Amino acid sequence: MKDPRPVASIVAILASWLASALVWAQAQAPPPPVSPPAGGGAGTGGGSALITAVVLIAIVLVIIGGLVKMFDLKRKREAEAVHLQAQISDALLRDQQLFGLPITPTARVPWRGSPVTVELAGQVPTEEHREAVLRIAREEASRVRPDVVIEDRVLVVPTVSRVA
Repeated sequence: MKDPRPVASIVAILASWLASALVWAQAQAPPPPVSPPAGGGAGTGGGSALITAVVLIAIVLVIIGGLVKMFDLKRKREAEAVHLQAQISDALLRDQQLFGLPITPTARVPWRGSPVTVELAGQVPTEEHREAVLRIAREEASRVRPDVVIEDRVLVVPTVSRVA
């Protein structure tokens, strides 16, 4: 999981900006009148500062809410990609003829919509092994999600040996 400090620093910056805006709004309010106005109405200087402060707080809360939502969506996308990669890796390791071959699935989940892209990279000794890798990856990916696109980066290198 990635470091949450960038989000915390953004929240700290927004909070300090809000505090300085509140201080500025209070400094801009005129001093209360010595005697009540002639019309008997209440002064509006303090009310405008309060409205400004409330609006600024609402804006900051909306920005923080948006940042939290984006962080959560990013975390969910990463978790889904890791799950898909693990499922495909496990399926490749379960196959006896592919066990020990250097095949690496890498999944990318888009921000919105589909399809999920899984890149298979590595080397196998024969074309039959390559076809088996692609078949197993497609089958396993379709069990997790129906909209997966497999990018084939598997090379046939006859001198490849199994990793112990």
